[in-house]
Amino acid sequence: MIHKKIIEPVLATLEGERAEYFHRLIRRLEEDRRVENMENLVYLSLKETIPYLPTYLDAKDLGDALVIFVTKNRRRLNKAIFDRSFVENGGGPEELREVTNEFVTQVLAAVLDKYDDGAVAQEESKTYTFSGDFNNDDFPYKDLDD
Repeated sequence: MIHKKIIEPVLATLEGERAEYFHRLIRRLEEDRRVENMENLVYLSLKETIPYLPTYLDAKDLGDALVIFVTKNRRRLNKAIFDRSFVENGGGPEELREVTNEFVTQVLAAVLDKYDDGAVAQEESKTYTFSGDFNNDDFPYKDLDD
């Protein structure tokens, strides 16, 4: 799939579980018939957002959200990528960043909702302690020069 070339440089920078997660997402997108007529927009949007997306959502849910988002914002995305500055400036125009930032915000909101519902696994809190050659009850108030 030629459109997958858009995202390969970003995927190459990922490691471990994060890499597996996004490769799983790409496989799902390749099988999703809704993507057929807008591959360039889907993969470009994903390329722009991967560095900011959390991996707490199921890859299927993230893929569905991406397809729905791109479908709703197709006109804005096309306007952004056909802008002359997109061709001349490798970073793309501000419009593309604005649109893709909205997707990231949407995903983060979904993750926070899941977190509030207890659906996101939380790591156990960690406690760090420090000690030294003195009575810890006096630290840090004891005058060590005495």
